[in-house]
Amino acid sequence: MGDSRTVRGRAVRRFLLWSLIALTVCAGGVSLAVKAAARDIAVRDASTHGISFARDVVAPLITMAVRRGDPGSDRILDAVVGSPLRDDSLVRIKVWDVGGRVIWSDVHELHGETFTLEPEEAALFGTTSSVASLSDLSKEENQHEQGFDELLEVYAGAVDSDGKPILVESYWSSDRIVRDEIVISTRILPLAIGALVLFILTVIPLALSLARRVDQAQAERSSLLRHALAASDVERRKISRELHDGLIQDLTSLGYSLPAVAAELPPQSTSARGVLESVGRRLQGDIASLRGLLTDLYPVGLAREGLEAAVEQLAQPLRAEGIGVTIDVDGRLKEISAEATQFAYHVVREGLRNVAKHAHARTVSVVATVDGSDVVVTVDDDGVGGPFPAPAKGHLGLRLLQDDVADIGGEVSLGARPGGGSRLHARFPQRFAWSWAP
Repeated sequence: MGDSRTVRGRAVRRFLLWSLIALTVCAGGVSLAVKAAARDIAVRDASTHGISFARDVVAPLITMAVRRGDPGSDRILDAVVGSPLRDDSLVRIKVWDVGGRVIWSDVHELHGETFTLEPEEAALFGTTSSVASLSDLSKEENQHEQGFDELLEVYAGAVDSDGKPILVESYWSSDRIVRDEIVISTRILPLAIGALVLFILTVIPLALSLARRVDQAQAERSSLLRHALAASDVERRKISRELHDGLIQDLTSLGYSLPAVAAELPPQSTSARGVLESVGRRLQGDIASLRGLLTDLYPVGLAREGLEAAVEQLAQPLRAEGIGVTIDVDGRLKEISAEATQFAYHVVREGLRNVAKHAHARTVSVVATVDGSDVVVTVDDDGVGGPFPAPAKGHLGLRLLQDDVADIGGEVSLGARPGGGSRLHARFPQRFAWSWAP
């Protein structure tokens, strides 16, 4: 129960940590998006203000006398435009004719000067369209504005008091844009961040509920696997007992009887005596095979003496065939669960079976150790190596082993060993999920 609460507590803390990270990242992204949107809104608002000022205030004051530059003709224009110029919102204003000549500007030195307009600006003559952008102030006409870092430049097509097309260019301080941006951001950003926080607070209970359900389902699944292993172990013991106490004992008794039968035969019955000897040898071979099957079904060394003794039993047939087997079992494996010990044994058994059937190896190395919270088992040989077909293509033993180990959160792979030969490698947790269940 304590382990269950600890693991679940760690999972909850990880979830809350990732939720906080996600909230921070989303808040940062929303802040940037809101700031960009607020800036766009502020620019559009300033542009609208500049367009309205150009068409409704400046354009009607452009007369033929102003176009000609008659003395005193721009006195009213200077007075009307002077007020916004003094409050620092309007920085500069220019009025252009179709030829790119400055008809009027608050900088009188520009009167009558001619500059080349950009195509998109020249296209505004005779229209009611407009173009607005934050100017880089690098053009020749901007020599009087280059003391400013950034200005909003608004070009608006209009007609003067005589109905002739003009282009009114106004420059507006970016301070207003910044102020509007701050106002808009401070209104929108709290709503956006609040919505994110509300979303997280809504999702957390759902996520925790889902985590509990997943935990419960995992516990049930692990319980089924535990019962399946226990039932399998019981059945293995039962079959082993029946084989040992039944069939093997009967065959052994029969083997003991054959020499007595042979002794009763007449001396001249050499043929019958030879048949009995052949049957005796075949019978001893069958008994040995059954004892090997008995060891596979229920390794006595694993139950009584631990993993290393059981692996030694598995290695004996290979050593009898002249294959050198080295075994290195970490002493810490004595402290792992019985189920983990069984899985380690199954991995070694599958690896040694693969060596006996396919590898044509001279030496085999078995290593079982502990790596953090995992058990790692490796069976290496110096045999012929690949090809290594996929388990689904007929390697039933490996496929079943992979499925079983995957059920407890581990993995098994069979592939080439560096330097030649093959390697069966398995990694799975020391403690299975059912150990965490209440």
